[in-house]
Amino acid sequence: MISTTKQTKQSIFKKIIKIVLIATFWILIWEAASRLVSRDNELLLLILPSPFTVFKKWIKIAFTARFINAELLTLSRIFIGFVIGSALGFVLGILTHLSKIFYSLFSPILKIIRAIPVVAIIILMYLFFKSSTLPILIVCLMVLPLVWQTVHDGLKNTDKKLLEMAKVFYLTKRITLLRVKLPSIIPNLITVCVNALGLAWKSGVAAEVICLPKNSLGTLLWHSKGSVDFDEVYAVTLTVVILSIIIEFLLKFLCNRYVLKGGKSDD
Repeated sequence: MISTTKQTKQSIFKKIIKIVLIATFWILIWEAASRLVSRDNELLLLILPSPFTVFKKWIKIAFTARFINAELLTLSRIFIGFVIGSALGFVLGILTHLSKIFYSLFSPILKIIRAIPVVAIIILMYLFFKSSTLPILIVCLMVLPLVWQTVHDGLKNTDKKLLEMAKVFYLTKRITLLRVKLPSIIPNLITVCVNALGLAWKSGVAAEVICLPKNSLGTLLWHSKGSVDFDEVYAVTLTVVILSIIIEFLLKFLCNRYVLKGGKSDD
């Protein structure tokens, strides 16, 4: 047990070192690119500022009430849209698996939503919805088809051996769905939810940039660009990236610890 714990700690330490080295490499590339483009014209630093300049700007704005409020509201909008989209996708996936009528009705619409560019959906929906609720709707529409497709296809392609075992034990269709089919799709469902979360961030912030709700990271991006404050544009973008990475990591951690392992710890 002690040996396993040590190996786990060493593995985590190696991962941290690897991440730090990779991040350092790309920061140096960024710094080199910034110096290269501004070598003949310092005005180009406005377009590609140094990473250290961006970090100073981030320190300056990150702990202001305006910025924290924008972060929290953006997080809440994306979280609400993600949860609604995931829940609807899960339910529709089950319904379309159980009923051919439901599949015929909903599958064309969901496939169309998935095929339409995000910007086009944002512009179309902006005609009918308030700027404060539009990001939630856009995130929901981006996540829903992905989760639906995974659930539907996963249930449809359940391992035949598992289904034969269910027949041997005379399990009803309901019990087979709950105890055999649904548990078999959990790993794929977790993977698609993690991927959908990244898409949710991109589409949610893009919706905020277009519809400009009060107190949002997308609105800060737009105003920074409008005032030609590219240091702040990069700083806000950096915040979006960091928040996305942290939340994806937390989602993976929670799913691996409490879903795939049934809440059991390694201790």
